[in-house]
Amino acid sequence: MANSNQLQQSVIDLNAARQKATFPVDLLTTFIRGGPEALAKRQQIRQILENEPAIDSSRAAFQSRQEQLADSIVAARRMIEIAEERNMSFEEYLQMIAISEYPTPLTLNYGAFIPVIQSQGTDEQIAKWLSASKRHAILGCYAQTELSHGSNVVGLQTTATFDEATDEFIINSPDITAAKWWIGGLGVAATHAVLQAQLILKGKNYGPHIFIVPIRSPVDHKPVKGVTVGDIGPKAYGGFSVTDNGFAFFDYVRIPRDNMLMRFAKVSKSGEYTPPVHSKLSYGSMVKLRVGIVSDAGWRLARACTVAVRYCTMRRQFNATAAADGLESQVIHYSSVKHRLFPLIASAYALIVGGMNLGDDFNLMTEQLARQDAHMLPEMHITSCALKVWGARRGSEGIEEARKTMGGHGFSVFSGVSEQFANFVPANTYEGENFVLCQQVGRALLKQIKNLASGKDVNLKTVDYLNLLKQGDLTQPVALNGDASSLLDSNTQLAILGTRAARLVANLAKKVQSGRAWSDLNLECWEICLAHAEYHLLQQLVNKVHQLQSSSQYSALAPVIKSIADLFFLSLAANTALATLVTTQTIAPTTAELVQDEYHHALNNIADNAVGLTDAFGFTDKELNTALGRKEGNPYGTLWDVVQKNPVNSEQGKQHFGELMKTITHRKDNLSYIKAAKL
Repeated sequence: MANSNQLQQSVIDLNAARQKATFPVDLLTTFIRGGPEALAKRQQIRQILENEPAIDSSRAAFQSRQEQLADSIVAARRMIEIAEERNMSFEEYLQMIAISEYPTPLTLNYGAFIPVIQSQGTDEQIAKWLSASKRHAILGCYAQTELSHGSNVVGLQTTATFDEATDEFIINSPDITAAKWWIGGLGVAATHAVLQAQLILKGKNYGPHIFIVPIRSPVDHKPVKGVTVGDIGPKAYGGFSVTDNGFAFFDYVRIPRDNMLMRFAKVSKSGEYTPPVHSKLSYGSMVKLRVGIVSDAGWRLARACTVAVRYCTMRRQFNATAAADGLESQVIHYSSVKHRLFPLIASAYALIVGGMNLGDDFNLMTEQLARQDAHMLPEMHITSCALKVWGARRGSEGIEEARKTMGGHGFSVFSGVSEQFANFVPANTYEGENFVLCQQVGRALLKQIKNLASGKDVNLKTVDYLNLLKQGDLTQPVALNGDASSLLDSNTQLAILGTRAARLVANLAKKVQSGRAWSDLNLECWEICLAHAEYHLLQQLVNKVHQLQSSSQYSALAPVIKSIADLFFLSLAANTALATLVTTQTIAPTTAELVQDEYHHALNNIADNAVGLTDAFGFTDKELNTALGRKEGNPYGTLWDVVQKNPVNSEQGKQHFGELMKTITHRKDNLSYIKAAKL
């Protein structure tokens, strides 16, 4: 164990770094948490939860998956009891669930089952099913993907065939490849599912539609007749351990006709089909979880950054002989660590701000869809796809990079970072596999190019950068106004990322026109998708700076958010975006050199604020669940203490494993040999 001087020095180092912040940290916390009232409510609920022993994931490291799953159900029940004891509204209860961030098998009941019924069900269906779900008489899930089909929703094989004689749909899985698979909440919890199946009327297939299908009896929780259901088992890296992803096979299961969600598409008793007014109206509910991934990416990356920045500030390695105070150097001061960590802080803020705005737009679109107004859907589709891809990819990569900056201890589950990676990395696949979503973004942007070709402006505000293509020569780099300092001008930054994105789309259009097969353009779509997301995220940060500058309450935050926006842009331009900036001739080689210089300046400029910026995320030690990144420091003492709780290290554990090891070391005549040789 580290000596007392080292333990004390870690606390001194963290406190000293905290004092260097050049902005009001508490004010930034208030701002990104939604304002004083929202923050106060969050703290009130958090205080309730942190005093609940049943809602504690810290013991999970020493539990089997089955034990974790059982504990999560107990935690879910306790949160229901708390809501009842405190007479919470259902909205307040959902807020408590969100603040707890404690994953349980009920998560998809609130995050998918209820929202799909709300958006796709008739008023009568909503009244019936939501009432039962909100009181937890039934528990739901969203069953879309199948054993052999995930991304290709059109290719789903589960069928819902209408029987006019009985006024029922017959839900059937033709073979095991059609079994619903990966369905969160289905493994042990769900009694019902909102299920995607091919609608078959009088022998004709009308494509996937949504049905409410019973899975288990709410009376005895046994599978209903014709349903084979279970849990699909542990996931990669131990992630999603308490999410009971499950499977279900349907053997001619009959449900009433009214169990088809019919707000938009309808089937009459005689089997006549009435299509929705707009063919895309049913897509709204599918966007919801994708929208949530963007904010989730930001907050999970924020957690990893908080732990890694604190630990790297406290960790000292090398160069002790060269220091006047005889101390080794703080790891946070090494350029390689700054380069790896500080841009991640900027990315976390970009995703949080972008996710907040995307959520607001989604809520507005949902209200409009209820009135069968789908005019926001195309833009929401492009933006949610692009930001989901960028957030999932950069978020998961960033969490892992943060872990690696922490050295060997980062690989311990007690760092609190590995768990974030394990639980977030599958976001690259679910709610739309990233490369498939990129193709959808590419197709959508090509449609906007056609508008330009016909002399029109683009009609979506988030792709206004395409209007830059009307300026003529597409080989001229973006001009800098003066010297390198213009790289800190927001308009110049947006012009650079916007020009790159526009030229990438124009290049894709040329390749399509030249006859290149669409299936051979996946990587081009990937680059376009990331470019679109990066332009949008920078634009949101720039807009936020302008809002702060004119705010009487938060104006003091404008400079630090501007520094975040600058670092976000420069880290992209100097690293992941550099290749496409050069190949599209958006910047000249001389500008690339200036970008590198300004990038390094930006890293150093934000260094004093690193701890303050991560403190401002506002996580408690319990939320971080870390031994290495606690607010008050002392990582080595905390890590030592938590390891002592390992059951392997108990007297019973030592005795058990000692007996096992002796079955190896005492084989044959080894015991006599050991004693004779005095080993």
